[in-house]
Amino acid sequence: MLNKFTKYLLVLSIIFIYSCSDKQSDVEKIKLETSYKDPSFVLGQTKLLLGEDTKVAFKGRFDRDSIIEVIGGTEIANSKEWGIRFYLLKLKEGKLSKTWYTDLLQGSFKNGLCNKIKFPSFDHELIYYNSKDFYLGSGGGEIFSYIINFNESKTYSAHLVVVSGKPVSLFVSPNIDVPEIRNFFVSIFKKDYPALTIVSKDIQLQY
Repeated sequence: MLNKFTKYLLVLSIIFIYSCSDKQSDVEKIKLETSYKDPSFVLGQTKLLLGEDTKVAFKGRFDRDSIIEVIGGTEIANSKEWGIRFYLLKLKEGKLSKTWYTDLLQGSFKNGLCNKIKFPSFDHELIYYNSKDFYLGSGGGEIFSYIINFNESKTYSAHLVVVSGKPVSLFVSPNIDVPEIRNFFVSIFKKDYPALTIVSKDIQLQY
């Protein structure tokens, strides 16, 4: 009788321990999810992984995973490299880890626009970047723009070139396989440059 009672107590103890462990795990998960709703916390955690070159960070749903995901954008400017790069980060065991990142792209986060964007054609979010007037001057210049689909590891781009005495030219990357994205690029640039010409070959300005 005593052995049966002892076994019964042992089973109850094990159930109680696992129950407490599950509750503690749930509490920690909720606390973590709450923390990642704070943009300053997201940026801080992203900097811990990517370093002080991190300029932007966005929490969102960027592919079909349901875990916490963050996009981090870094800006590099040294004698060897110059440009921006975007990283897809996922929360694993309480910490962010790199999953995929873009090539080094032409651009700067100074005076630029960068944010999440959603299109009806996708059930996840994408990242939109536009350098705006950072590379534009009184004599002309250029604008770099990107839309990044992290679910398919694709970077779509548009490059506007303004040269005095010549038509304003817009080049859109040939890898754009969604008409909605191409139309978005064209419509955005046509707001400021309604007479722009879409060109089939990219133009490289010499500085």
